Amino acid sequence: MGVAYTTSSFPPNLNSDADITAHTSLMSSGTLGLVNPGGTVLRCVDFAPGYACGMHRTQSLDFGIVIEGEVEMVLDSGERYVLKRGDVAVQRATQHQWVNRSQTEWARMMFVLQDCEEVVVGGKVYGEDLGTNSGLPPSGNSGVGESV
Repeated sequence: MGVAYTTSSFPPNLNSDADITAHTSLMSSGTLGLVNPGGTVLRCVDFAPGYACGMHRTQSLDFGIVIEGEVEMVLDSGERYVLKRGDVAVQRATQHQWVNRSQTEWARMMFVLQDCEEVVVGGKVYGEDLGTNSGLPPSGNSGVGESV
């Protein structure tokens, strides 16, 4: 996973390179989760042949663009969508998984993750849920966070 850039405010402050300073500081801190609280993350992800990440949810509005290969987006509802080069997925704090069904070809996606307000449905707060094997620190933008 490669983080190309982050912002730490909205709208970002470009004066006197404040955005560059904030990005450099965040990256050197080692604390960045999937989402940057109050900001954005631009991330490139390579999926090895046969790879499937765990089901997860971020408290963010995400745009995922397939750059190479094909990736299947699996939702906790059971819906499945095959995304091909140039396709865009919009994730609105939903539980999802990314799967590279190819056994021989790598796939690459670019993601823009933007922090969002807590998502409340039926009185329940649905915060970040990284599953059990993410290996990533929590983003720190989530309230209660509940897997349902």
